[in-house]
Amino acid sequence: MGSDEWARQRKDNHKEVERRRRGNINEGINELGRIVPNGSGEKAKGAILSRAVQYIHHLKENEARNIEKWTLEKLLMDQAMGDLQAQLEEMRRLWEEERAGRQRAEAELETLRGGAAGEGAKEGGEKKDAEGEGERGGKRQRVE
Repeated sequence: MGSDEWARQRKDNHKEVERRRRGNINEGINELGRIVPNGSGEKAKGAILSRAVQYIHHLKENEARNIEKWTLEKLLMDQAMGDLQAQLEEMRRLWEEERAGRQRAEAELETLRGGAAGEGAKEGGEKKDAEGEGERGGKRQRVE
């Protein structure tokens, strides 16, 4: 291969590499043009790149605002959850107090019921009135 032919081959290779590079750049710019919202319908490469930069800045600002908003919402939710947890614990405590009070009242009632039944048995199960009549089992009888 002569030096002229080698220089021409080298030049052709460089042209091919440069053509592929430009094709890739154009493909990327066209893809950006499809992705980025199009305000004016501009198809120029510079306009597409400019819109893409503006859109990226817009997205970053939105992201920062959203992160701030979500952080605040999370703090508020955590606080609300803590308040609800405290209310739940208070309700459980009150329920336990009510249950214990109910059990004490039932036990006292049972004691009173048992005591009243026992007193009747201690007195022989019979009561007399002033006329000498007694009562047994709810029926009046003459006692002599």
